[in-house]
Amino acid sequence: MGYKSEHLVSQVREVREASGLSQRALSERTGQTQSHISQIESGKMEPGLSSFIDMARALDLELVLVPKKLVPGVAALMRSQATPDMHVHAGQPNDKRFARAERLVKKLKQVYGSSADLDRIEEYLRFLRRVNLSDQEMQLVRGEMDRLERYQASPQADPVVHDIAQTLQRLRNSVAHGVPSEPRPAYALDDGNENA
Repeated sequence: MGYKSEHLVSQVREVREASGLSQRALSERTGQTQSHISQIESGKMEPGLSSFIDMARALDLELVLVPKKLVPGVAALMRSQATPDMHVHAGQPNDKRFARAERLVKKLKQVYGSSADLDRIEEYLRFLRRVNLSDQEMQLVRGEMDRLERYQASPQADPVVHDIAQTLQRLRNSVAHGVPSEPRPAYALDDGNENA
């Protein structure tokens, strides 16, 4: 393996191990064989770009090109935003729930085809899996995944899937930005301001 890719591959391996994810589990998420992942991680094989991106995304990582001058700033921002719970640890009950939810979404995409709402649900689950959710927030996620499982083959599925995507989006926004769960109007009529 080339020196340039060795550092990137070792970072992906560290994240996989910190998440408590086996190579086999990663292979299920990416569609790559476990032996292929093993050869990449051991340095016996140079990863192709698409294989590497699939591995990174399966671990909730994203590859981004950053201008060289901004690398120190981006690194500092990442350090300041990092929390101890950024990686899912093996044995946590929520890890199994998220894995089950992700499998359900993947199955629905295979059976019914991809949709914007299913893509959004998948994205929100990846984000929510990395953060420390309260019991109430986790119960909301479980409830929405139960709804998705109930309605998956029914004619009413489209509006339900859309509603689930919106609910998870509100939760993601609330967790990420401290945004109120209810949307606010763009304009408000304020009777108390006579100078306006």
